[in-house]
Amino acid sequence: MKIALSILASVLLAFGVAMAQEKTANPATPAVKVEKIVVATSVENHDPVGENTEFQASVGTLYCWTKITAASPPATIKHVWYDDDKKVFELSLDIKFASTRTWSSKSVKAGSWKVEVTDDAGTVLSSVTFTVK
Repeated sequence: MKIALSILASVLLAFGVAMAQEKTANPATPAVKVEKIVVATSVENHDPVGENTEFQASVGTLYCWTKITAASPPATIKHVWYDDDKKVFELSLDIKFASTRTWSSKSVKAGSWKVEVTDDAGTVLSSVTFTVK
């Protein structure tokens, strides 16, 4: 009986180690994923219009548009805007559906710009860079 219990304990221990290694080898699917990110001159019918990476300063306002998938909504993301590596604007956006198109807008001036999409923990999920001349 003692031998059978010892064998059973060894099998359960080995199984537990194997399961722990499997979890380490296969990280969980991210809660929120950026499917697409672009900068555009406007948004019409939930889609970006005038996508580009270079804009004239006369454009005035630009839009960062993102297509987001969420494993288990609701969730929150942020659009964090940078002008020449200086953070100038941040907006929280609620994700209510498994697949969502959302955007933020910002008045811009000449410079090198970047928008980062982050999750609640501040992890950068994606980013886009563009220039305003």
